[in-house]
Amino acid sequence: MKNLGLKLFTAVFALMFTIQLQAQDKPAASPLGKVYQRVGVTDVEVIYSRPSAKGRTIFAEKGLVPFGQLWRTGANAATTVSFSTDVMIGDNKVAAGTYSVFSIPGADEWTLIFNSDASLRGTGGYSEAKDVARITAPVTAAPSFIETFKISFGTVTDTTADLWLGWENTKVKVPVSVEKTW
Repeated sequence: MKNLGLKLFTAVFALMFTIQLQAQDKPAASPLGKVYQRVGVTDVEVIYSRPSAKGRTIFAEKGLVPFGQLWRTGANAATTVSFSTDVMIGDNKVAAGTYSVFSIPGADEWTLIFNSDASLRGTGGYSEAKDVARITAPVTAAPSFIETFKISFGTVTDTTADLWLGWENTKVKVPVSVEKTW
């Protein structure tokens, strides 16, 4: 009987230890990224997941992100962008708020899409009817290989900023402008 009790105690202890090990936080394959920029008096924040190339071909006809197909512009949940005031994205006026960002990559240009449904996980459930802005942006060759997908801001002035998306050998620029600077 003592032997059975000892075995039961050992089994319960081992199970608790195993459950605790499984509950430990592990690095994500595509870690969360956030980028913030103030343009004039407008706060712009982008939240996205950052997949890595890991030796794969990314943007190509048969790449991880095929040309001509809707992409959530990152990994995991759809990328979101928030604007604290109304902005212009290219020639499109976009009201203050939070939007999901999708894209349709191509070899020479991308279509960037800002959609009012910011709760989407991926492209499932995407509705073109909820698009608030679409712009076409030319592809630029990255000066060096970009292993992990990156979104950043560049050329920031009192009224404008360039939102850059880059991965593998590709960079795309999205112009953002604001009216309020005071």
